[in-house]
Amino acid sequence: MSQDPDPHGQRPAEGQPPSLRKGPDGSGEPPAYPEAPAAYPQASDTYSQPPGAYPPPPGPVGYGPGPASGSPQQRPRNGLGIAALIVGILSIPMAIFLAPIGIILGIVAIILGAVGMSRAKKGRATNRGMAIAGLVTGIAGVLIGAVLTFLAIRAAADCLSELGNDASQTELSECVSDKLGG
Repeated sequence: MSQDPDPHGQRPAEGQPPSLRKGPDGSGEPPAYPEAPAAYPQASDTYSQPPGAYPPPPGPVGYGPGPASGSPQQRPRNGLGIAALIVGILSIPMAIFLAPIGIILGIVAIILGAVGMSRAKKGRATNRGMAIAGLVTGIAGVLIGAVLTFLAIRAAADCLSELGNDASQTELSECVSDKLGG
């Protein structure tokens, strides 16, 4: 007669997990797993970090870091860049129709754009692109105004030399208008 390795019939059926087998001590209980060491941190409602880590950022989680310690965070001052762009855009049509006013607006746009770019470089503004666009449109306004003013002065000088010094204001205006194509 052969000795049955499972005399009490407690062998698990095919497909049952091995945990139903007898433990090494011969009992029907599976081997016990060791308890978790007490050194493991327990879950809590507060934010926890390993020892030596930096403290959590102030403010609610998910909203980014709080302001830097010691200095209050300033809002960007983008007014000069926006103003440079607006004045620069206005300087172009004004330079076409009223050249001296267009030149003045262009100069103002150049100044505002330069100061706006300086603020953006120092980190006090965030619209460097608008300041550059204002600077460029201001330069365009000044150039258009200057060219048209030069052409008008040249046409007036040519008309004065053709008509003479005793020409009337109306004759001079008609001559200049004809020379400028208008």
